[in-house]
Amino acid sequence: MIDLLSISKDATRLAEVARLIGECGNYRGTRAVATPSQLLERGDSLDAFDVLIVDALSLQDADLPVVADLCHRHGHLTCILLIPDASPETLIAAMRAGFRDVIHWPLDQRALRDALQRAENRRALHDTHETRIVSFMSCKGGTGTSFIASNVAHALSTTLQKRVLLIDLNQLFGDAAFLVTNETPPSTLPQMCGQIARMDSAFLDACLLHGNDRFDLLAGAGDPVKAADIKLETLEWILGVAVPRYDFVIFDLGQSINQLSILALDRSDEIHIVLQPSMPHVRAGRRLQEILASLGYSADRMRLLLNRHSRHGERARAAMEEVLGMQPYEVLPEDAATVAAAMNEGVPVSQIARNSGVARSVQKLAQNIVNHGPAPTRAHARGESLVTRFFGRNANPKLKTM
Repeated sequence: MIDLLSISKDATRLAEVARLIGECGNYRGTRAVATPSQLLERGDSLDAFDVLIVDALSLQDADLPVVADLCHRHGHLTCILLIPDASPETLIAAMRAGFRDVIHWPLDQRALRDALQRAENRRALHDTHETRIVSFMSCKGGTGTSFIASNVAHALSTTLQKRVLLIDLNQLFGDAAFLVTNETPPSTLPQMCGQIARMDSAFLDACLLHGNDRFDLLAGAGDPVKAADIKLETLEWILGVAVPRYDFVIFDLGQSINQLSILALDRSDEIHIVLQPSMPHVRAGRRLQEILASLGYSADRMRLLLNRHSRHGERARAAMEEVLGMQPYEVLPEDAATVAAAMNEGVPVSQIARNSGVARSVQKLAQNIVNHGPAPTRAHARGESLVTRFFGRNANPKLKTM
């Protein structure tokens, strides 16, 4: 999969570009209302992207000298120009500046698809790295979603030697970072969103809590009021810069379904639904399953995690399998003493009791995530933006990240 950055001074045209990209295939896109000149202020942020799509009304708006400079600084970058003028003079000038494809308005989906395919083929010749994204969410509070997400992320980085980023998007007192470390995060998502103009690799590193050489954590808001400062467009930019640096990105989504969690779900290869063996969880799990299906997430991307299971929960487990039509992807046993000790110490459960049932289950889950390939389809293939699916077809999002 390639990472795309689309920019335009017109938010309406930018939304149309994003819609057509979604219809073209499986691409990870980031949008910004901006000009090429403004990208120069973002330092090395473009290193995270494979393709830069510039929408311009004229060659002057396209900032050709700036694009030439960007292409020189970022040799891996494939630049595509979208412009109403299709004259030979425009084509020659754009190509001299470094654009590899020029597509004129109104956009032809086939032409855009072919240009993106050429960019993907070019990227495949130089790099085979692929970032896997996994989301953990629950249908009720207190199911242990944050505990599982943070401990799986830690296991991926230590035992399986993967580069991992854990992002806490739980907007109700998110504290995933404190479940695997007792250090205070240097920054939080709302704080980063307030300084988004500074976003480059150095700023990102300064904001992350480094659990070990391969494990980084991006702390959540800490309370629902501050969570309101996390904006969709700024989160999209942060993800665009951060995601390609890792082998795995793990989202802790909690139980909220909103624009931010849908952005994470859209990009996820796997969605792990955490339940406990009780009838209230079965009913809530069914509602969550129906909501996810209505948003376009296919069943083959969903995984069922049964947490705090004991022999007394077999009846609820049987009901859950029947109602949801799914068997648990992994079962984590009830071990309240071990889990409480790990949470109180602020360390991974493997450091408290490596041979405990819950630690072994976490390790097995991490191993299965590594062994299981990415899902073949994503919600983006539906060709609808996340805001349209969440609020309805009359939504008209305004994106400003610069």
